[in-house]
Formats: sequence, structure tokens, C-alpha cells
Amino acid sequence: MSKKYATICARELFVDQQFGSHQLPIYQSSSFYAPSMEEAIEVFKGEKKGFIYTRYGNPTIEAVQDKLALLEGLESSEEKSALLTTSGMAAISTLVQSILEKGQAVLIHPSLYGGTLEYFFSELKRAGHPIITADFRNLDTLESKVNSHLRELGLIYYETPTNPGLELIDIRAVSKIAKSAGIPTIVDNTFCTSYLQRPLDLGADFVIYSTTKFINGHGNSIGGAIVGNDSEFMRNRVWKSLKLIGGTISPFEAWLIAQGMKTLTLRMDQQCRNAQKLAEYLNSRTDVVRKVNYPGLSSHPQNHLATRQMSQPGSMLSFVLNSDLEGTVRFCNALEYSKAPTLGDTDTLLLHPATSSHINVDRQIRESTGIEDSLIRISTGIEDIGDLIAELESAFLY
Repeated sequence: MSKKYATICARELFVDQQFGSHQLPIYQSSSFYAPSMEEAIEVFKGEKKGFIYTRYGNPTIEAVQDKLALLEGLESSEEKSALLTTSGMAAISTLVQSILEKGQAVLIHPSLYGGTLEYFFSELKRAGHPIITADFRNLDTLESKVNSHLRELGLIYYETPTNPGLELIDIRAVSKIAKSAGIPTIVDNTFCTSYLQRPLDLGADFVIYSTTKFINGHGNSIGGAIVGNDSEFMRNRVWKSLKLIGGTISPFEAWLIAQGMKTLTLRMDQQCRNAQKLAEYLNSRTDVVRKVNYPGLSSHPQNHLATRQMSQPGSMLSFVLNSDLEGTVRFCNALEYSKAPTLGDTDTLLLHPATSSHINVDRQIRESTGIEDSLIRISTGIEDIGDLIAELESAFLY
């Protein structure tokens, strides 16, 4: 009998054969001994499954990877494969490097997390990979861009919902265009996790996560994950790149992720409920708020897409104040929400993208994707919604 998402999150899949531990043990060891030289050689060659060195594999890390893969493919007939990395950025760079050949270009939707944009336009471009942009919301424009750059394209990359503008991309439609051109796609699914959205089931080839965010959900771990449909490619190319680049997560960080996952569904359900009410309140404050970006609002231009490819609209939102930079900073200082450059924690978090996550992004690129000086991003927590709204009302008085 197949188990539901919440059940898999809450329970341990790993069975401790030696001592019968009820919880996943932390195998905090850099290496593992082999009964014989012959067996060690087989493991090194990949001819036999086993553990020899934690950069190659570790029981704690593998247990968490297996759970992530199972959750990603819960309603799919295709088996998924997952790998953990030291951070979300390590997941992106490892996967991109494992896919791209020399000189190949990357096509991106430019509304991305600031660190991702900086990586593409700084590190990847410097390595000889052209970065091409297109508005993925316009499928005709996207298809035209793909066809005009077909010979040089090696990868299509995007987020949905985007960070911090909460734009939505039609995963199934983009995947169809990419597959017809023979180009692999990566979707950053950090905002949703596989609980709210499963891009692989909609045709994407790979998803990446910053597990630091909703998957861990408690702000005490940094990690990333790569999940793919093609187990052979994941093993022969992605795992090889991860092993050689050295972005393997530590067993303790993997264990912290495992602990956070136990409450993932409980947290995200409450966060989504709070975000909907918070967005509705902000949308009603037209005296101080010019625009609210939240997929769960009927006023969101892609609300219909949210209902089609997401099980819930998520807990991330952003809004634009009727103010300038000085007034926006004053409002942020007055608001009691935690001012931390992350998201997905149990408490509600405030971020001002123009002076933090996107501060190193070219101003023209930033503003073209809607990140103006008065934009504020909110990661909604699990607190009492009455308190969250009261704190906003108080800050609006400043």
C-alpha cells in the first residue's frame, strides 16, 4: 500500500540493522573500512554498492536523498534520483556544469534569485557560456528564442514562482518546447517543494532546491538538492561532478534536513493559510500598497496557472509600497517581522531585495523584472495571523 506525502515525511525510511535506532543515525565519519581490498576496489569502481569515503557516499546522506526522491516521484510511474549538496547554489552550479558542454549557452527567464543571476552573468559567462534571456511567460517569444539559438543552446533554466516577483511559468508548456528542441530544463522549485508542485511530473528534466528553506524549515541548516528523472545521468554525470567539485553535504547537515522534513506538510499548510490572508489584507490597503504579488489572489495575472500546476499558492508574497527608497526602509525598520536574508523558516521573514538579495544585480536588469526600490518580499511563517496583520498595521503608521 502506497503511503501519503505527510506519512513519508514523518516516518524514517532508513532501518538501522545494527542497533535498531528509531531515528536516522548520524554517520559522522569521513571514511568507512572495507572487509577486504577486493571489496574496496569494487566500491571505488562503482561495481558494488557500499560506502568507502563520505565525499563519495554516506548512509545518513543517502537516506535523506532517498526520501527526497521518493517524495518527488510519489504520484509518478518513473523513479526519481536525488543528490544533496552543500547549498542551493552548489546544487545549481554542480548540475549546470554536469550538463553543459564547452561553449554552450543557457537560456533563462531573467526574474531569478539574485545569487543565481550573479552566478550566470559572472561565473558562467566568464567560463565561456553565453547567457540568453527571454520572457518565459510569452510562449511564442520563448519558442522563437529557442529556435533562433538552437545550435548553441545547452540548457533552459527558470524558477516558478519567481523570486521575488512571484511570476509563474507554465512548466508543462515550457517543457514541451524544450523537449521538441532536445534541450534539458532545470526548474528551481525551492518556493514550493514537491509538496506543492512537482515539475518533473510536468515534463521538466531536473529540479533543484535550497533545502535551507522550506525543506529544512527551521533556519538551522544550509544545503541543496538536485532531483532528476534520468537515474543513469544522475549517477554518471551529476554525481561524478558533485564528487569531483567537492560539494558533498556533511552528514550532520543532512540529518538536520531529515529532522525538518518531519513537519514539512504541517508547516507549509499553515504558512499557506497565513500567506493567503496576509495577501488579502495587503491587497485591501490601496492607500499604502500599490501592488501585491501572490498567486493565490484572483488579481494575480497567472492565478489560473497556479490552480493548475500548484496544489496551494505557497507562502511567499511580495508587495510594492506607495513610497520611495527612504520610506520603504523606514517601513521595514518599523515592522516587527524578522529581517533575515532567507525564507521558509517558521517565523515570518522580511527582505528588501534591492538592498540585499539583488544588490549586486545590474539595476537595469533588476528593474526590468519588477524589483524596484519599494518592493518588499515576505516569507510567511506559522504565527497567529492576527498578530501578523496587527504588526503590519502598526508599521504602516510610520
